[in-house]
Amino acid sequence: MCDPMTIMAALTTIAAADEKQQQAKANEKSANAAYLNDVTQLNLRQRQEEEAESQRGMEADIQTMKDVSVARTASGESGVSGLSVDALMSDIFRQNLFDDTKGTSNLDATKAQIDAQKEGAKTGRQSRINAVPYPSFAATALQIGGSAYEGGYFKGTDPYKARIAKT
Repeated sequence: MCDPMTIMAALTTIAAADEKQQQAKANEKSANAAYLNDVTQLNLRQRQEEEAESQRGMEADIQTMKDVSVARTASGESGVSGLSVDALMSDIFRQNLFDDTKGTSNLDATKAQIDAQKEGAKTGRQSRINAVPYPSFAATALQIGGSAYEGGYFKGTDPYKARIAKT
C-alpha cells in the first residue's frame, strides 16, 4: 500500500501537469488569435495599396487622355501636323506608360514586403507557442515514479519476485 505522502506527491504532479497543459492551450489560442489579427491587418493594407495604385493608374490614364486631346486640338487649330505632333503624342503616351510601370513596380515591392511581414507574423506565432510548451507525458510519469521511489514505495520489494511467486 502507498503511503499518503507518495499519493500526495503523485496527485500534485498530475495537477501540475494539468495546469501546464491548460496554460499551453491558452497560450496557443492567444498566439493563434494574434497571428490571425496580424494577417488580417496585413491583408487589409495590401488591398488598400492595390486600390490606391488602381486609382492612381486610372487618374493618370484620364490625365493622359486630356493631354492628348489638348495637344490634338492645339495642333489642329494652329494647322501643325506631321512628325512633330506624332512625337508629342508618343511622348505623352510614353510618360503614362513609364508612370504605370513605376507604380506597378512599387506595388509589387510593397506586396513582397507585406508577404515578408506575414512570414514574420507566422514565425512570431510559433515562437509564442514554443515559449509555453505542453507537458510531457513521459516526464510526468517519470516524476510520479521518482516520487514513489523516494517515498519508499519500492523499498524492500522486488517486482520480479512478486510475479514469480504468483505463478
